[in-house]
Amino acid sequence: MKKRDPVIISCQDYYGPCHNLNIFLEKKDGDEIFYNWSDHLNGLSQGFVYTLKCLPGLTLAIARHYPSTAFSIPIEGGKTYFVNLNFILGEGPRSQCHRQEQEATFCSNHGELTYSRNYQSGLLHCPAKPFSTIGLLMEPWFVRRFSQGIAGAFARKIEDMLALQNEGEFFCCPVFMTPSINVCIHEILGCTYVDARRHLFLTSKALELMRFSFDQLNPDKGQDISCFNLTTDSPNFVHQARDIMISDIKNPPSLTELSRMVGVNRTTLSQKFRKVYGVTIFDFLRNFRLEESRRLLQVGDRSVTQVAFEVGYAQQRTFSKEFKKYFGDTPSNYLE
Repeated sequence: MKKRDPVIISCQDYYGPCHNLNIFLEKKDGDEIFYNWSDHLNGLSQGFVYTLKCLPGLTLAIARHYPSTAFSIPIEGGKTYFVNLNFILGEGPRSQCHRQEQEATFCSNHGELTYSRNYQSGLLHCPAKPFSTIGLLMEPWFVRRFSQGIAGAFARKIEDMLALQNEGEFFCCPVFMTPSINVCIHEILGCTYVDARRHLFLTSKALELMRFSFDQLNPDKGQDISCFNLTTDSPNFVHQARDIMISDIKNPPSLTELSRMVGVNRTTLSQKFRKVYGVTIFDFLRNFRLEESRRLLQVGDRSVTQVAFEVGYAQQRTFSKEFKKYFGDTPSNYLE
């Protein structure tokens, strides 16, 4: 008896409006798409895909699949500039990625963290059994923020991953389904919130899933000392300097004035501050200003110019440039 060829369904037909995530990434935080494909596949499969723009640079995608027959979904090759964290849950589904002469297969009930500047093709094999997929799509600048200003193996791993440039190169790391990851995934799949609470809950869980997965990249993890313990490596004058700066971000003191106010010289303050907070005093102040500016913009009762002035920028042009570099979006897009 001749073996039947597997049924092939295109990504566009299967995922519908959720197929092109590049368009979705340009939307505002909290935007979501829910697509039910049950009526469009002639009974081959029922299910849905849900995507949520959690934060600038971070998108969550959830899908439940109920195939009535086995089929495969080819993934077209091309340019991609995203770090992907994917989990497949169920009996039998698997994905295959092809890049030049290399091939990687990801089985169900496991996760994988991947990144490639260019990829050739892929294939998702769907058995005639229910399964779910959960994925985080992260822009490289968003991931790089977690390694900037720090030293150690974890930061090097992130930087090595994002340094890939040539066609055919790709980073691939398995992510094991630890108890913490299992709980987090089931909390995501079991979300019962609606309206803005759903956005808040799923965003927090997406970040939690990201943290648990990135823990597996960190061979330095394992210290039982609380990161909030004040020791000789985190003296009080460092935290005093921080408090002085953020108490008046519009007109903060100079480094010389700040060091005099906390009773140490400039070099000692700069070195200790970076050791405690992982960034320079200047970078800490800039990041704090930008985070505060986003909060003010989302309140919606001030213009971009007013917000820029309130957080200490004399020129809106400079503020807008740094804001977009930090968040990946313009300040005007955060106005309610």
